[in-house]
Amino acid sequence: MTSMSADLSTPRLLELVHQYYPANLRDAEEGYAESEQHQRLLRARQEALKNSGPWEHLVSKLTAVLPGCRVEDWSIIFGGDNCWRVRVYLPEVLRIAGGGLEVRAIVVLVSILAPVYVRYSSLRKLVERRWEETKLVYEDLPETKPYADKVEALVRAELSVRPLTHDALFVPVPDIQCRNTALGKAQLIDCLFTDDRW
Repeated sequence: MTSMSADLSTPRLLELVHQYYPANLRDAEEGYAESEQHQRLLRARQEALKNSGPWEHLVSKLTAVLPGCRVEDWSIIFGGDNCWRVRVYLPEVLRIAGGGLEVRAIVVLVSILAPVYVRYSSLRKLVERRWEETKLVYEDLPETKPYADKVEALVRAELSVRPLTHDALFVPVPDIQCRNTALGKAQLIDCLFTDDRW
């Protein structure tokens, strides 16, 4: 992982992701799997898995500090993600109008490619026995902020990472295909973390 003093400007992060993804090449095309960039990405994932101790320590600490919450490690680095991922489910299930329920979680993604993270709230409603599509909120919400602040403080302290601004997260990277995000549709958040967010 790059040091904290590294340049984490948007142009530098765009340059960085191009070191791990070949430009203008779909993953099914000839040459993608053998490309220098893809091989570098596979090595970065292997290295992250070998050095997972700090992450595992963080997840244990979150579980201890937030006893009323359910803390789940959803990291799937060799499944195609470029991040560690934790979901912290809030202890209360919110009752909504019409008799439905809303399950709320704080999600933190920590990149294995740069010392950066993103935090968001994941809100999912159960209405008349059917789950609605998950709503992701990248700004602070009054109902999740107290938990988010605790989670974020631990992430920063334990892993020495910085948050990415919303402006940087959603910068287009049109010449990269990232996992299930088609060429022309990827954003920095997809490339640095994962395109599988919910």
